[in-house]
Amino acid sequence: VEVYANDLNPISYEYLEKNASLNKCTDLKTYNMDGRYFLRQLDEEKVHYDHVLMNLPAIAPEFLDVFRGWQGDYEKKPMIHIHCFGSKVGGDEEVVERCSRSLGCKLDLEKDEVSVHEVRNVSPKKNMYCVSFRLPDGVKNLDRIINFGSITANDDVVEPVSKKARSQ
Repeated sequence: VEVYANDLNPISYEYLEKNASLNKCTDLKTYNMDGRYFLRQLDEEKVHYDHVLMNLPAIAPEFLDVFRGWQGDYEKKPMIHIHCFGSKVGGDEEVVERCSRSLGCKLDLEKDEVSVHEVRNVSPKKNMYCVSFRLPDGVKNLDRIINFGSITANDDVVEPVSKKARSQ
């Protein structure tokens, strides 16, 4: 199994490489770049990936816009696994809708093999979820986003809100 791992944080990336070496992971290719550009680079290099795991729960669904206009093999579409936060009540539907908005097309629960499971309890009103789905055919005919900062509110995508600094 060949694994492509990416982390934007330079310190995390350093430890990714150290751990790969310590654990003698010979089929691990590591990258230190923005997640969207990482996936685009894999596509440009014609790397076929079976699974994509995005585990930044505060904003991971917003990265799904990278798949709009995906130009890969639609006979071998990857499974996407997104960790994200959602409400305790109705959170399953909420996180699937959030993924659909960022993809730019509605996820079909059956056809796209959508599953949602609760990862952990985060707070009295919030859970962390993992949403898994097969990349939907609906992204194929969407305009491919070139400059990721160019998404506007008219695109019906919820952009991540920056975290407020905690006061000391």
